[in-house]
Amino acid sequence: MTFPLEDEFGDIVQKARDRRPWSQAELARETGLSSSVVMRIENCDLIPDAVDIAKIAKALDLHEPSLQAIANGKWEPEKQPELCGDFEVVCLQVFMGSYPVKCYLLICKKTRMTAIVDTGGNPKEIINAAKQWGVTPGMVLLTHTHPDHAGGLNVLLKQWPLKVYVGKKEPRSGMSGSPHYVEDGEKIQLGALTVEAIQTPGHTPGGVSYRLGSVVFSGDCIFAGSMGRANTSWSALYQSVSQRLLAFPNETRLLPGHGPATTVGEEKLHNPFFFYKK
Repeated sequence: MTFPLEDEFGDIVQKARDRRPWSQAELARETGLSSSVVMRIENCDLIPDAVDIAKIAKALDLHEPSLQAIANGKWEPEKQPELCGDFEVVCLQVFMGSYPVKCYLLICKKTRMTAIVDTGGNPKEIINAAKQWGVTPGMVLLTHTHPDHAGGLNVLLKQWPLKVYVGKKEPRSGMSGSPHYVEDGEKIQLGALTVEAIQTPGHTPGGVSYRLGSVVFSGDCIFAGSMGRANTSWSALYQSVSQRLLAFPNETRLLPGHGPATTVGEEKLHNPFFFYKK
């Protein structure tokens, strides 16, 4: 694949198993596989044959053709044309150690006012990118406060006088200053642009996605071909994706915190968790 998906087959199996919730031994019993095989699958050490993938899909209520395609590296989201309009999106892949994280600069073309969408854990990358683009960020839109998404915040607050937006129920561990707690549906003005906050909990208690026109910054709520890890609530995360994000038009772009960008339409047709029949 040109742009590797964030989740491998084994990651998807583990997240789907958490829904039940089953132990690895219980999944093994439901599928007729051995516990050692299930362990190897979830450790991403083994891709089973098509027959066993079908058994897993049935047991975990996953869309089998989509799961088969991802398991065998036969699907990735189509590359979208460059955005055109009244804003620019600069995608930054920063690293927390060796782990890649997607952060974004959202720039109003008319005023050059700029928001940072998630800071990542390497603030120098954000600072360098802002200088390269000739912008001075004025706000931070946090999808959630895990260290790989918000770890660079305190350094950036020393660099610029940033207004920080974050979900009301989101933990504030290590955050300095007084953030603004966004309400669901709240409108945030960025120059001539209006950004909408959408509560999407489940990965974390106060997870928020941010929508601007046909673009949604979705954090760790959904990944191309998968979903985030339900650290808080599996059902809440599933509803956040299925009832909120996938309710937008098919052409809506989803810009996640990890892995390639995708669209609502792609996920409805290719995500094993969220496949929608035509």
